[in-house]
Amino acid sequence: MNKSTFLFLFLTVFALGKTTLKAQAPAQCQDVMLQAFYWDSYSDSKWTNLSSKASEIGSNFSLVWLPPSGNAQSSNNMGYAPVWWFDQNSAFGTQPELISMISAFTANGAKSIADVVVNHRSGQSNWTNFPTEVYNGVTYSMGPAQICSTDEVKNQPGQATPTGAPDTGEDFNGSRDLDHLSTVVRDNVKGYMQFLKNEIGYSGWRYDMTKGYTASFVNEYNVAAGEYFSVGEYFDGSYDLCKAWINGCSNNSTTFDFPLKFQLNQAMWNGGMDLTKLVWLANGVQQPAGLIHHSDTKRYAVTFVDNHDTYVTGNANRFSGNVLAAYAFLMGSPGVPCVLLAHWNNNQAAISTMIAARRAVKVHSESAVTVNQSAANIYVATITGLNGTLIVKVGSGNYSAPSDYTLATSGTDYAIWTKIINPVAPSITVSPSGGTYYAAQTVVLSTSAGASVYYTTNNTAPTNASTLYSQPLNISANTTLRAIGYNPTTHLYSNESTQNYVINTLPPAIKVRFKVPTGWAACKVYSWVGSTPLTGAWPGTAMTLENDGYYSYTISGFTTVPIGIVFNNGVGTSPAQTVDLSATASTCWDAGALSNGKYLATVVICPPTSVDENLTDDSWRFYPNPTHDKVFVTVPNGVKEITVFSAMGSKLLVKPLMTPTSYTIDLSSYPAGMYYIVLSGTNGKRLSKAVMKY
Repeated sequence: MNKSTFLFLFLTVFALGKTTLKAQAPAQCQDVMLQAFYWDSYSDSKWTNLSSKASEIGSNFSLVWLPPSGNAQSSNNMGYAPVWWFDQNSAFGTQPELISMISAFTANGAKSIADVVVNHRSGQSNWTNFPTEVYNGVTYSMGPAQICSTDEVKNQPGQATPTGAPDTGEDFNGSRDLDHLSTVVRDNVKGYMQFLKNEIGYSGWRYDMTKGYTASFVNEYNVAAGEYFSVGEYFDGSYDLCKAWINGCSNNSTTFDFPLKFQLNQAMWNGGMDLTKLVWLANGVQQPAGLIHHSDTKRYAVTFVDNHDTYVTGNANRFSGNVLAAYAFLMGSPGVPCVLLAHWNNNQAAISTMIAARRAVKVHSESAVTVNQSAANIYVATITGLNGTLIVKVGSGNYSAPSDYTLATSGTDYAIWTKIINPVAPSITVSPSGGTYYAAQTVVLSTSAGASVYYTTNNTAPTNASTLYSQPLNISANTTLRAIGYNPTTHLYSNESTQNYVINTLPPAIKVRFKVPTGWAACKVYSWVGSTPLTGAWPGTAMTLENDGYYSYTISGFTTVPIGIVFNNGVGTSPAQTVDLSATASTCWDAGALSNGKYLATVVICPPTSVDENLTDDSWRFYPNPTHDKVFVTVPNGVKEITVFSAMGSKLLVKPLMTPTSYTIDLSSYPAGMYYIVLSGTNGKRLSKAVMKY
């Protein structure tokens, strides 16, 4: 091999290696992220609630950062003191609901980002007894030998002595600091991330408290997991320290732009303004402040106004200025903007318009910026995207954009103008998304600036000759809503949005029945809606054993469904129990296998098995079984409803579509596994059959 050939191959391999290493900090990244929670957002961030907004979220955000989804042994816990890793039943919902929500996000164009808390971990019943878990045939276990020797547990009477290496970063007093120098710890983390990727469906990682361990471990975990996006929480306002962290993980992750966050706080506060704080010098040239000010680091910056920690009332770092002006600055700057759920809920229309302007110009994480004006009362900058340029103005000062720019949005102390090379088709948002509801829904439709929404409710394709949307729609009966956005200037249509709404009558009561595992001498049921218990405080109310071997109890007092359910044997302070289940109607379960300390449960036909005369086991069939995506079901007369449940008993958001000869059930967005198709007869009886998806 001659020298030039060798040099070419070496440079090629080196370049490919660099590309691979930087895969989780994408080049020229056009993503916009939603932080889909804030502190104690148990209702707003409930998996089923977020699922109902999948269309709205996917229309605006391409990344969705979710709160820690592992089991932290509490129904009122944000998850930052994790106990279980391979059990994803959390305060926000069940594991099947999590998988279903992530699938809905994926179907609407949004990737889900897992909040990975691996700096520290909590024990099951004492400081150090981490649970032993099994995934994919591998047993994962850690103990005192994997806890840093400098952890505070070393001084606690009655607790095990940690024998791991000293901590490679800052200490965390709330849980045990894990020794990442240990191959056991690193193998556990890699297995955990493979589980989150392959079984749950996550497409990236947000690493909690990255000051707690050496940055190189993040690179190692990212290389092993191999996903789309990574961001670390290096909570520090120092540009140099944040840059050092990025370099320390081999530029294989982004990090939150805390330097910019603190500049935003200084630039805008309680009506005050010093917008010169928004500008730093890079090689003598004015640029937007923070990690995004320099070409070495803006690719690796995730910008934000507040997060779950800083947004807490009374926190000294909480942003107190003009929220919309701050987001206008983010949307007109490099980096990857991240929007806090609380800000989104309060300012959805305004922020959505800003995102649409950024997308139309195709601003990206490495976009070039020219700061046009910088003074205490005004900041103006022009940013170049892949499809034009965008001008952002922040502050009370006056500014007139050039005549060849179009005003995209404006408000108090902010404005955004765009000059687009190629017209962009409008987007459309529908909220809430289609699904099964137990009350009339007020449905809001919106589209990009300059476009209008047209819709139909008779299941015909909408055009610009269909009904023009002018106010929220009241949907009180089963309805198929089809809508498009249309821009009369560019004559471009959005993609069509089709939403199926099923409005059911709320049942006055739900009877739950459970066949207990071998060894249980009694059974109690704990049930809830939101944070409201329905059957008393944990462990709930005793159930009645019936002659057919099922324990039963009738639950009432709920104002919405589904209701959450856990069956347990009522023994001691930590009784044996099932995973979290849910029900929207009277349901029966059989106990399944023990998984990560909790029993699975399978939805079954409720005994006795008398059914409508025309509804019998041999009167219906479905095919193919197993299936890769769709199942076709032929049914007899007397069928009121077809529903689909996971192996754990959670109802899926699957809407059977009727064809001339059968019903079609699409499982393509759900993971491989066992599912149950349930027919409900007109007399309330039910039949179920299992289908395997591969």
